[in-house]
Amino acid sequence: MRRILVFLLACGQLLAGYDVLVQAAIEPELKPLLAALDDAKQVRIGAWTFWTGRMTGKNGVKSVVVSRTEMGPINAAAATALGIQMFQPGVVINEGTAGASNPDLRLWDILLGERTTDYGAFVSDHGNAGTGTNPARWKPLLHSLRLDKELVKFPGFPGDPGLMEAALKVKYERGRVRKANIGSAYQYNREIDRIEWLRKTYGIDSEDMESAFAAGVATGMKVRFLAIRIISDSEWNHPKFEPATADACAQFVIELIKAWPGQLSVARR
Repeated sequence: MRRILVFLLACGQLLAGYDVLVQAAIEPELKPLLAALDDAKQVRIGAWTFWTGRMTGKNGVKSVVVSRTEMGPINAAAATALGIQMFQPGVVINEGTAGASNPDLRLWDILLGERTTDYGAFVSDHGNAGTGTNPARWKPLLHSLRLDKELVKFPGFPGDPGLMEAALKVKYERGRVRKANIGSAYQYNREIDRIEWLRKTYGIDSEDMESAFAAGVATGMKVRFLAIRIISDSEWNHPKFEPATADACAQFVIELIKAWPGQLSVARR
């Protein structure tokens, strides 16, 4: 780690105050971001890879860090903490594909995380041996963060209103753009009865494996955050995962970054 810090200092990349850290977990989500990044330079920190560079749009040049988080909560949390600490971004955007938990959603719909929720966190009531397991006894378990010396409980992590407002203005014609409760857990659920139970219990509209965990770290480090997910499959109306949706979501995020007026890094909360 010490050698990494020396390298970053030498490159002028540590504490540089980048405008945005944008995250993707898998290659179809990542490649469009890298293709849009000018003067990309790769930085590896342990198991996680980052690329620094610029994106230029009608509202000027944005300094951008692209993060390949890899899949799952461990990767998402670690990559987010490292990315914030090393590059000091003004905002964090976690983007990519998601399965539908809301039967009303269709392929290509884009969701903006008004809230992100860990739907794998639960506590159960006592059950005697031989009585089986019963999801009716399971209740959501809240996450806790110590903010300004006070322990604060989160049923879900809120998305940044300013980023969401800007995202709602991005032109998108492949589907609908909607505010949503984006769910995350290290699960891939395909049983409609279970998906419906998760939606009823946690109020989620979609499921992925990273958003809520990145959001929790960003909340704890007081950096503005928004999850942006595209529906890539639905057990009700399109059960096959469509990797092409990943490109559409990434392009939406690129347009958001380029269209944002001014510099993202000056607007800290």
